[in-house]
Amino acid sequence: MIKIVFKINGSGINAYKLLKDTPKEDLNKTNVIDTKELVFSDVYIKNNLELVSSFLNVIIIKRKINTMIIKDFDITILILDIIKTIPNITDLYIKPDEAVNYDIFLKLLENNYLENLNVYDFPRILLERLDTNKKIVVNTRTEILFISNFMRINNLNTYSDIYYKKSIAISEFAKEDKNDLITFIKINKYLKEINFKEFSIEVFDLVMNLLIQNSKENIKITFDYDKLNNESINVISKYKKVNERTLINSNITFKINYSDEYKKKNLFKQINLNFIKVSLGAVILVIVVMIGINYYKNYVDEQNYLGIENNLKEIIKANQKKNEDESPLDIIEPGDDDNTTTTTTTTSVYDIQYEQVFSSLQEINKDTVGWLTVNNTKIDYPVVQAKDNDYYLKRDFYQNKNRHGWVFMDYRNNPDELNENTIIYAHNLANQTMFGTLRYALNSYWYKKSANQVITFNTPNANMKFQIFSIYTVPTTNDYLDVTFPGSAEFQAYIDLVKGRSIYDFNISVGTDDKILTLSTCASGNDKRLVVHAKLIKES
Repeated sequence: MIKIVFKINGSGINAYKLLKDTPKEDLNKTNVIDTKELVFSDVYIKNNLELVSSFLNVIIIKRKINTMIIKDFDITILILDIIKTIPNITDLYIKPDEAVNYDIFLKLLENNYLENLNVYDFPRILLERLDTNKKIVVNTRTEILFISNFMRINNLNTYSDIYYKKSIAISEFAKEDKNDLITFIKINKYLKEINFKEFSIEVFDLVMNLLIQNSKENIKITFDYDKLNNESINVISKYKKVNERTLINSNITFKINYSDEYKKKNLFKQINLNFIKVSLGAVILVIVVMIGINYYKNYVDEQNYLGIENNLKEIIKANQKKNEDESPLDIIEPGDDDNTTTTTTTTSVYDIQYEQVFSSLQEINKDTVGWLTVNNTKIDYPVVQAKDNDYYLKRDFYQNKNRHGWVFMDYRNNPDELNENTIIYAHNLANQTMFGTLRYALNSYWYKKSANQVITFNTPNANMKFQIFSIYTVPTTNDYLDVTFPGSAEFQAYIDLVKGRSIYDFNISVGTDDKILTLSTCASGNDKRLVVHAKLIKES
């Protein structure tokens, strides 16, 4: 906060800052000594501009004053705000040896009364623009109109040059270039690139502050590598980090230009870097393509599966005989505890005369050996058997290639006369097809319901029911996959092994005279197996 003195001297009035110390509390007060010397604080003038102008105008008219003399350069804009409404002030004299800047230029454009202007220097670019708008005679005290290095290097000779310039260079930057740079940034509307031919931290900060303050956008800042050192690189990097959000919002980017000599010296490194980039891009592309192919194949396989399932339903519908005495069963979803919510949707298990269906199924696939149904799951499929256990891992019921596979019996089993242990496999799929819902069996709410403990497996020769006596997961092993046993002792040892693994005691006795049905699928990828064992309790 400062005090400004207006002192009348003949036909002129001098404006300058009061240098003597003044108590802080008096700075906002008007202190009229006499009509020849007026004192106002700058804050008071800004808050009462019209009043101060009117007051001075009365004195100026009375004393026939026509000249305003500014002795302190930093009060120029404030004085121009005062005199723009005073018609009698036709001459303006700015005494300090400072060049007119763009802000003062804009204030001069607002004044309709000035006829003569005396200044130390007036940039030629602004002078040309002033001439087209005002009838002011400008007198400069320098011998020639000064052209700064900045203006010369960038060939800025006219106002339109400044306005439309798209790229500039910063080189040999001197103190007197600052005002021209400020003027350029304020006037220009098309700037896209600034190239630092030489680097100075002070000039770099000046340029960046001007860009941000004037809301410049979409500008690339480039640096010549040969002109940079570790300190300057660190300054640039730190600036980018600290002002990252501002730079992103304004789309201001940095780039280092490498010389041909540097590129030659680092050609091998660049080739290696480019090779790595290309290789990495190729790997990413391959991964994306593979994911896309995998997704597409999964989609095709699922659509094929849905078609097969619909065809099977039509076959069953045409051949089945509904058992009206069978009670409806609730379908449940897997959960972690006994409070798992059940859905109210119900299904009926049909006592299908499978011998009537199998002929239709075997016309489609001669490998059909049975039909498996597990209550309160989606497992309700015809079972096939091949000459090995690999064929139906990636083939569907129609024997077409399909990564979902199908439900199949171990190739070692005899489907006509069951072995001691009949094993049926299928994939544990996320879409809940095949054995994708066998995981329900690990839920206590499921395995404690008596209706769920009975598995139906029918063949062309017999309709069979099996009572579950063991459910478990186990790290991948083959010790439960024997289908026949040398003797009773070995069979009993097997029974004891698989019963001992069960997550629940079903209290079912199993002996060496029993026949066992084993359902096996993956659990937790390929690291574990989910296994269900049941013994034959009814055959018709």
